[in-house]
Amino acid sequence: MGAFAVRYMIDKNYIENPRRFGENILFQIGKIKSAPSNEISLHAHLNWYELTVVTGGKGQIFANGEGVDVSKGDIYLSFPSEFHMIRSSEDEPLDFCFFAFRSENEYISRELDDIIERSMLADRRVFCDRRVEFLIENLIDELSEPDIYVESQARSIIEQVICYVIRNFRNVGEGAKGANVSKPEEFCYRMMNYIDTHIYTMGSLSDLADAMHYNYSYMSDLFKKTMSETLNSYYRRRRLETARLLLSDGKLSVTQISELLNFSSIYTFSRSYKDYFGASPNETRKSR
Repeated sequence: MGAFAVRYMIDKNYIENPRRFGENILFQIGKIKSAPSNEISLHAHLNWYELTVVTGGKGQIFANGEGVDVSKGDIYLSFPSEFHMIRSSEDEPLDFCFFAFRSENEYISRELDDIIERSMLADRRVFCDRRVEFLIENLIDELSEPDIYVESQARSIIEQVICYVIRNFRNVGEGAKGANVSKPEEFCYRMMNYIDTHIYTMGSLSDLADAMHYNYSYMSDLFKKTMSETLNSYYRRRRLETARLLLSDGKLSVTQISELLNFSSIYTFSRSYKDYFGASPNETRKSR
């Protein structure tokens, strides 16, 4: 989570050593009461989903540059690999809980991937469910006072939260990019969305072709014709922009970021990064 001046904060951060509860993994959970006009600066999410549960005030939540207004009772779901930012209202400062997770259950993972496919737009990420707010508050309390029952309690709570999230998104329509989007444009947005949300798990663009069940040459030609940019250029740009945010965040080493983004070697990563930004990864990290 980026820098944020707060009046009150609980942050249980397990990012370096994620906690496993059954088939579900917890990366981060907590709550924030913000001061007026606060902003969590742009930062890159790793391979997790995150709920932002607004418990008071107003503000805006951004994913990959697209923002949506939120207020008390709203719950925002952000996807793996996204560029994330939160901005608090000056008149009514934002209070919220956050919950970052991933599931290794095959069925649950497919359900969550389906949500990504159908909810590309920022305003399709918001839902309301008081049960989710109650459960996350309860989980924070459980993890704050651990005893012999915390593992089984936490496992049950996390499973319930994920189930409620899936149920709330069941009726969301297909995630087109806009009302006047052509079929080729919609297909290209689907390609971009897949890259954006699988940037840490893709080894190459052939993974995209396999996932979407299309011939890569066809996809590449269509993307260039429709978006005036090559598919390889978009993938390279998203990869390196993610690397720059992670370097600026300062929590991971250059080697860790190179491995996380599936570069063949740290030399290949450093050369690609310097060619694109004009500065080495180490220079970016030192100047953050």
